Amino acid sequence: MNTTNRRRLILAPLAATAAIATMVGVAGVASAGTLPTNAPTTAMTITNDTNQTLWLASSTNPYGSWIAGPHRTLAPHETEIVTAESNNSTPVFPLEVSYGYGSLGAVANFVSTNDYMGATTNGSGVTGHNVQNFDVQTSIASGAPAMNASYILAPIMM
Repeated sequence: MNTTNRRRLILAPLAATAAIATMVGVAGVASAGTLPTNAPTTAMTITNDTNQTLWLASSTNPYGSWIAGPHRTLAPHETEIVTAESNNSTPVFPLEVSYGYGSLGAVANFVSTNDYMGATTNGSGVTGHNVQNFDVQTSIASGAPAMNASYILAPIMM
C-alpha cells in the first residue's frame, strides 16, 4: 500500500469524527440558551467591564422565578446571563439585579421591565458613593414576550 492510500485510510475516519463532533457541538450551543415559550421570559446579559469584583447586593423577581439566577460574585471582565420566567400574574414583568463594588458602598443596578407596551431598562445605573467614574450601558435586542437585554458596567472614558 502506498503512502497516499495509507493517509486516506487514516484521515477519512478522522475527518468524519471531526464533522460529527462539530455537529453535536453546534446542536448543544443552539439548545443551551433555550427558554420556555409558555410564559414571558427575560434574559439579562450582564458584563463587568471593570477591574473590580462585583458582589451581589440584591435581586428581585416579584412576578416569576429565576431560571438561571445571578451569580454571588462577578469577577472583573466576566459576563453572566441571568434568565427568568414570568408567572403570568401581571402583564408587566420587572427584574432587578444589584451588585456592590468598591469599598465605599457603590452599587450597580441592572433593571429590566418586560412589558408589551414597551420593554425598558429604565432604572439601570450606579448609585452610592464614588460612582462618578462608572456607568451602566444598556441595550435591548428584543422585547415582550421574550425580552433580551444587555448591560455593561464600565469606567467612563474621559
